[in-house]
Amino acid sequence: MDLRRLVTFKTIIEEGSFARAASKLCCTQSTVTFQIQQLERELGLQLFEKIGRRMVVTGAAQGILPHVHEMIRVMSGLKQAAQQSAEPRGELRIATAETLLSYKMPQVLKLFKKQAPGVRLSLKSLNCYHIRDALLADETDLGVFYRVGNDSSLKMEDYGKRQLVLVSSPEFEGADFMGINQHIPVTFIINEPQCIFRQIFENTLRQRGITIDNTIELWSIESIKQCVEGNLGVSFLPRFTVEKELRSGRLRELTFSTSPLSINAVCAHHAGKCVSPAMEVFMACMRECLENDAEVNIEALAL
Repeated sequence: MDLRRLVTFKTIIEEGSFARAASKLCCTQSTVTFQIQQLERELGLQLFEKIGRRMVVTGAAQGILPHVHEMIRVMSGLKQAAQQSAEPRGELRIATAETLLSYKMPQVLKLFKKQAPGVRLSLKSLNCYHIRDALLADETDLGVFYRVGNDSSLKMEDYGKRQLVLVSSPEFEGADFMGINQHIPVTFIINEPQCIFRQIFENTLRQRGITIDNTIELWSIESIKQCVEGNLGVSFLPRFTVEKELRSGRLRELTFSTSPLSINAVCAHHAGKCVSPAMEVFMACMRECLENDAEVNIEALAL
């Protein structure tokens, strides 16, 4: 069975159309159509049906998709095993959380480029939950994000705890976030609802019976910090993202817990995925740059 036909089928499912699959695979749409026709003939199945102007995947095609993923992984593993001694090449797909991408990953990426110049790196920023889903669906090779569960289908390397901190501008009039059953007249400035540190902050407020005025959602951490510096509200962020501003006095830390609240940074891949040479090099770069970079002492947290 021609692996290219299986890759084409998988790409159409991922991209949602023959045209976008052709663009991603750098071929013509007629080539994609021909490969699907050949695969349908080989399998004896209709993979797509035309409904209106759209080509829709059939139920039979959905049923074989897990086997297609597995076969592609096995064939990829065979190629990788044959090339273990060679310089890493091919494409490596990385998905990472925005704060880690902005503040921790540049050093890793610089080192990786030096050690694996022949690898085409595909890099995108996603929400942590979306990264986990992308890994499970084999839509990305490695995820660098904050742990959001104990998923047995993922193999993870832990890079330690990242302390969270509540920050405001120096002009902010103090408020007691440690109290209970109260309303604090302040705006919370943070990114989208599935942000893991936003969830920790909002869950803590609910547990304490605290309400606030409103929430402003911004995607960029830099924009969030600028708004907080302008005394438009407070934010709850990983300490490493605001370390410079805290040292310079542009931001100040507010008391939010009796012991540090934190999240775990991890690098993960699907447990059933063959680890390619490029993945090995990238994870080694991660270990070199981040393994000793955690801000929170684990033993101290246990006291």
